[in-house]
Amino acid sequence: MRGHIMAIGQSFGMGEARKSPGSAQGSIRKHLMIGLGACALLVASASFAAVSTLSGAVIASGRIVVETDVKKVQHPTGGVVGQLLVREGARVSAGQVLIRLDETQTRAELDMVRKALDELSARQAREEAERDGAASITFPDDLLARATSDPTVRHLVEGETRLFKARVAAREGQKAQLRERVAQLHEEIGGLEKQVAAKTREIALINDELKGVRDLYSQNLVQFAKLNALERTSAGLLGERGRLVAVIAQTKGKVTETELQILQVDGDMRTEVGKDLAEIRSRWSELVEKRVAAEDRLKRVELRAPQDGFVQELKVHTIGGLVTPNEPAMLIVPSADQRVVEVQVQPQDIAYVKAGQLVSLRFPSLNQSRTPEISGSVMRIAADVSQDQKTGAPYYTVRIRPTEGQEALLGKSVLLPGLPVEAHMNIGDRTVISYLVKPLAEQIERRMGLITDNPVDHIPTLDRQATN
Repeated sequence: MRGHIMAIGQSFGMGEARKSPGSAQGSIRKHLMIGLGACALLVASASFAAVSTLSGAVIASGRIVVETDVKKVQHPTGGVVGQLLVREGARVSAGQVLIRLDETQTRAELDMVRKALDELSARQAREEAERDGAASITFPDDLLARATSDPTVRHLVEGETRLFKARVAAREGQKAQLRERVAQLHEEIGGLEKQVAAKTREIALINDELKGVRDLYSQNLVQFAKLNALERTSAGLLGERGRLVAVIAQTKGKVTETELQILQVDGDMRTEVGKDLAEIRSRWSELVEKRVAAEDRLKRVELRAPQDGFVQELKVHTIGGLVTPNEPAMLIVPSADQRVVEVQVQPQDIAYVKAGQLVSLRFPSLNQSRTPEISGSVMRIAADVSQDQKTGAPYYTVRIRPTEGQEALLGKSVLLPGLPVEAHMNIGDRTVISYLVKPLAEQIERRMGLITDNPVDHIPTLDRQATN
């Protein structure tokens, strides 16, 4: 017994000195009490862990947004600010003019295009009148109507009329000269024909005389020289008459050529007019496109509010500033749309989120001692993962609708778009022991090949279709 007590004493560091029997028994009793207390505490803790439950939740951060998103006010071509009619935070109504761009350049371009179209219209009417051989120009009715009040259009009509008359007169003068030339040629032909007739009679007389001389020469009554002279005279007359006939033929050819020139005057005019009309039609199409574009820009000179709301992120602040093409000049936050919460849920937690799931919403930027939590429910879950442009972290976008009437609990606080929100999406109650045992159980099952490395594979498929 003494040896046993000494062994116990040495094991607890009592030194080499021997203890009394009473002291050793007290130490044993003390350690037994500690052991029993520890066992009792362990049993109590296990019982508590088995029966006590903890509420699990997926926690995600986000912000307040409007249900239909903010509306961008932008311009397709941009321009210079002529009037700035709103300020940051101003309340606007649908259709209200927010910015009026300077229309000086656009209106000048439109006036130039319209003037060019009027010139082409008047020119086309004149060309068509020349082509058709009309006595006067038939201008379009709208051009004539504006000519009574617009000096520019009136001068344009008068100028084309004068040009038409001048061109007609020039062609008629040219044709008159050619007709006069034809008449002269006919007179020349008449004179030549008379000369031919005279030569013909003269040849006939010479032939009669030559016949008599030949008879006399055959009787040796005249000399050969006289016969030879008459023969030469007859041959010369025949040659002269032939020359005159050739001249007549040449003159008749000139008549035909001149008459063709008369016809060519009108033909050349029609060819020229045809080319001009084709050019006018091509130019007309180009100018009409420019006019439509200028009129469209003039219609878009006013930037209007797409709906009722508040001006936010105004980018233009001065008259004469530039509105960048296709860049938002401001945002309109809808005033009538319901505010909802948009949070980013990590991919490993998305399997625990489903449509209609209850959510507790907290507002870290508000006074936590006075601002209560409000409830809501999941209304929509993104169909695919998105990526944060700054950090590159993947996430799912989840929208939460606050329960109707819960905003009244916030008192004077207003759920403005952009307000930070922390959402706690309840995923059910579990016992404490399940939290403690589950990691160990999963490790054992994984080592036994009972589960995969992806915990989502063992979670039932959730219906993510939001219900209204």
